[in-house]
Amino acid sequence: MIRIIPRQSFPYMIVTMILGTLNHFLYDWSGKNPVIALFTPVNESVWEHMKLLFFPFLLLSLIEYIIRRPDRARFFGSRLFAVWCGMLFIIMLFYGYSGAIGKSFVLIDILLYYLGVIITYSLSANTERLFHGTSILTIFLWWTGSTLLLFLFTCFPPEIPLFISA
Repeated sequence: MIRIIPRQSFPYMIVTMILGTLNHFLYDWSGKNPVIALFTPVNESVWEHMKLLFFPFLLLSLIEYIIRRPDRARFFGSRLFAVWCGMLFIIMLFYGYSGAIGKSFVLIDILLYYLGVIITYSLSANTERLFHGTSILTIFLWWTGSTLLLFLFTCFPPEIPLFISA
């Protein structure tokens, strides 16, 4: 049975939305702290805004894991897959709508973020069974690699539109 958002995940989803929204401003609020820069957007590029989903979702997933103690591989595997899909959804829809009409709108961008969070939690809840028997070490390495890529491209962004500040 497909569950849109399980009841137990709903509070985590709302907090992810709130933290992501606050994280948009945290780098400036911190006085441009370089450690904070690794976890929050440092400019208005689409890439940097993926941190608004990734890091709050990771933090809330760790908290949820500590509280619920689900199967590690299934839980973190589905979470990783879901956050990648959520970020891809935001990127695709942002470039789709802004490319089609020739500009972007902050309100639509915010709505895309919230939809991305909803999609991420929904996919996570509905894909856990796919990760049965997956090595937790493999999943941990993919989470680590994803985190390091976010850090790397914050410090050394490639000269392509995804990484260029609007």
